[in-house]
Amino acid sequence: MRLRKATLALGAAAVAVGSFGAIPALGADHRDAPLAQGSPALDINDLYAFTANGGNLVVAMTVNPLTSPASTGALRLDREATYILKFDTNGDAVADVAGKIWVSGSGAVQDIAWGDAVNANAVTHDRAIDTPHPAGKTSAGSAVTTVTNAAGAKLYIGPRDDPFFFDLAGFQAGLKFTGVDTFKGTNVTAIVVEIPKSVISAAAPNGQIGVWAATTKKNAAGTWEQIDRMGRPAINTVFIPAGQKDAFNSNNPDRDAAIYTDEVKAALDSLASPATDALAGILLPDILTVDVTKPAGYLNGRGLADDVIDISLQAITGSTTIGDGVDANDKAFGSTFPYLAAPHGATAPGAPNTGSGLDQASNEGGGPGWTLPAGLIAAGALLAAAGVVQRRRPDGERS
Repeated sequence: MRLRKATLALGAAAVAVGSFGAIPALGADHRDAPLAQGSPALDINDLYAFTANGGNLVVAMTVNPLTSPASTGALRLDREATYILKFDTNGDAVADVAGKIWVSGSGAVQDIAWGDAVNANAVTHDRAIDTPHPAGKTSAGSAVTTVTNAAGAKLYIGPRDDPFFFDLAGFQAGLKFTGVDTFKGTNVTAIVVEIPKSVISAAAPNGQIGVWAATTKKNAAGTWEQIDRMGRPAINTVFIPAGQKDAFNSNNPDRDAAIYTDEVKAALDSLASPATDALAGILLPDILTVDVTKPAGYLNGRGLADDVIDISLQAITGSTTIGDGVDANDKAFGSTFPYLAAPHGATAPGAPNTGSGLDQASNEGGGPGWTLPAGLIAAGALLAAAGVVQRRRPDGERS
């Protein structure tokens, strides 16, 4: 993508960690709200942001969660939807730049249209753009088809192995870990962009960028509405009441604190947090931040290989040895674009082994009815938020 005031594009998420008590959830943001549950192609699963290849910024967003290898050939993006990566370059929680992507065609390979929006167009949910980019094609199977714009930004869309890894069964058994990756053997649709370092430097001279992803679609009245959004892991999943989850997803981050602080405080109180007020101020707005001038890795952005479960568990417990026994993804990540591992083929198991006999039969809405421990998810989200609070404070308030 191109960046003048800023011009970036594309994204996907993280996961969380905590203990005891249960709420409906799947991973970081999988199936977090009713509208997203009913539309797997609009359901943002994860958002990643990391540096690679000499300082380029890579942003990856995944949708279509928990797809078996046998069903992967049917994966598509929604032709009526717009997939948006939003970038805040000045810390005000308002998008300054957005990469907007949409597709046409119903075959295994779809046609891609994409472009960058700045200022007012970066905030909207529609397909208004300021700089169109060359048309391209999505990928099918293990093929890697990319499209590159005039500024050297690369875009990939296609099936990939789900990069999220952890032992869900062990969590559900009260932290009695089996060391078996619950997400082993499943695929997703990945949208990955790599933006040149020079473009990032022009857009955000201090190297600090806030990123979130959104999916949008026209409603019955013909108005574009936001179906899902995600910045940090598990904010909506854990802290927003069930009746407000769709409303949260349709909102914008700059309004988060004013509307949802009371709900977040109530959730923190229910988890017996010793610092409800302070933590509520950290958790909102829901934006994943990355400082490209500093070493990459969770909590600074999120890399594909970051073991967020172990990092979070160790921070929570104070133990340097605790972990879930799943130290890496079930497939090795690539060293070149698009970095996510190739999808599992049709000969792979139809459902991953959880190590506990957990029923993983699919239900209506796109995935199994798993639950995650609320405290564990909350703790991971808090840790992710804590990594960026210094950026959000005025200079005079930093310790």
